Amino acid sequence: MRKERIEEITLLRAMAFLAIVLQHSIGEYIYRQDILPQDATMLGMLFHFTRYGTLTFVFLSAMIMFYKYEEDKLSYGPFMKKRFTDIFVPFMCWTFVYTWLILGPPWNGAGRFVTEYGNQLLSPTYGYQLWFVVMIFQFYLLFPVILWVTKKVKNAFIRRWGERPKALSVRVGILMLGCAVLYAGLLWLSYYRLFDISRGMTGVWKWLIDHRTLLLLFYWFYVALGAVCAFGLQRWRSFIEKSFALNLLLFVVLYIWLGYELLSNSSGNFTLQPSTYLRPITFMLIVPNLFVMYAIALHIQRIGGVMLKVMRWIGTYSFGGFLAHALVLSMVAQLTRPLQGGGYHLWMTAATFVVVAAGSLGLTKLISMLPFGRWIVGSTGKRRKGAAAGGSSGRAVTRAQSTRSAN
Repeated sequence: MRKERIEEITLLRAMAFLAIVLQHSIGEYIYRQDILPQDATMLGMLFHFTRYGTLTFVFLSAMIMFYKYEEDKLSYGPFMKKRFTDIFVPFMCWTFVYTWLILGPPWNGAGRFVTEYGNQLLSPTYGYQLWFVVMIFQFYLLFPVILWVTKKVKNAFIRRWGERPKALSVRVGILMLGCAVLYAGLLWLSYYRLFDISRGMTGVWKWLIDHRTLLLLFYWFYVALGAVCAFGLQRWRSFIEKSFALNLLLFVVLYIWLGYELLSNSSGNFTLQPSTYLRPITFMLIVPNLFVMYAIALHIQRIGGVMLKVMRWIGTYSFGGFLAHALVLSMVAQLTRPLQGGGYHLWMTAATFVVVAAGSLGLTKLISMLPFGRWIVGSTGKRRKGAAAGGSSGRAVTRAQSTRSAN
């Protein structure tokens, strides 16, 4: 039996993409010398609202894989071939573009270019958003092992509480709370202790600690969350909708907390460093934020209309837009950096966000129409004609006519 297509995935991709573009647009302006304190404060608050962006992509990547291979047999060769062509090859192409952008054409010092290009494939900095691809590809490489472990846990829970769905849901909730505590402990170690521990270290351990933001280990909770969603989709949707008010309240409280920290630690010079992903308080903010956005995606799916169509279109081209948006942002920055923003940095950020989001999505759409476009922006797939524009229930989803995976 064919599984239903999880329609909200495309909507969440769109939301995550827009959040990432807004984050990087904010980063372009918030550190400028002529920014006024009130503009910097507003941009900092907007930045906290968008922290769910990249980690939603982690959650969705895991959710898609576990959902597809919950029962289907995994053939590692074809599995990795698809990931390589759809994800890693575009990553290589855009790494080349960003390396060219910084160093100039490769024929002006070919040796240096090749060396730096190789370094960027391991630890992207020129295309700063590309670190996500390096990290998520570790998930794909290790997926057979991760899938085996999660299935073992799932089967153990089903054997114990399979006849009592409510008891099973409670136990899974307790398990995830325990995982959240362990993960928060890992983030505490990362943010408050690993820098001191790494002093005096050399070699591979020093490199791994210094580049821990690239390591899948430091994002494992979102992978586990994706597995819980995939293995109990209907219960997950019900939980998301029933807990919306609580999640919204938690998000607002933590949002205010982080905003207070931002103002307290930014006397004269604003810094967004305390809002790093690898900090316990940021993790505590992101999880209810992600849950709230998931509920909003279900609501958009339910009501249909123009918003659903627009978000579907954005979600369809979101990966290519994600790869390209730093290039578009750098082009916009060439025009805006010479300007004196005065008291208009908030509005300049908003305008930049709109231009960069539209420009990167439009560029992705154009490239995808080329015969070799898939190698540059990944596979955008093709939606079947007559796909439902939304149903009477937030849990109503259309079924795909092919076995093409949602990713």
